[in-house]
Amino acid sequence: MTKIITRVIDCWVINRSFSEIRFLIMKRNVGLQYEGIYHCVHGKIKKNETAWKAALRELKEETGLIPNDLYVTDFTSNFYEVKQDRFNLVPVFVADVKNTSVKLSKEHSEFNWLTFEEAIEQVAWENHKKAIEIINKMFTTDFPQKKWLKIKF
Repeated sequence: MTKIITRVIDCWVINRSFSEIRFLIMKRNVGLQYEGIYHCVHGKIKKNETAWKAALRELKEETGLIPNDLYVTDFTSNFYEVKQDRFNLVPVFVADVKNTSVKLSKEHSEFNWLTFEEAIEQVAWENHKKAIEIINKMFTTDFPQKKWLKIKF
């Protein structure tokens, strides 16, 4: 029987100090799974670690950034792995940062701070496009539910 698990997180990084919201999009390094694909901070949840703490840890490891605010989004990504016959539910977070000075880990070869439209065009996965759309709406429209999605850390 197919397993349903939560073992990884996605954490989208935004910066609102530009004239419009910008998304941090990073390119996966050569020789790694999903080589050449542009995406967000992504990583495994360690044993006895909460998903949101994994998002903070992965954010620091992959970018060197510390968020001013962290939110869970009103969206859960998902994907199926054929080899393991498992369906992954992926909590999606957004880290709102003021600093744009990124220190990439070895997982990524380059990064860009992109507008909403540029970010949608750059990412490959439909789940990523949907996450960007939802995050953009959270931070550019009157979204009163946002106050309940903020994580106190």
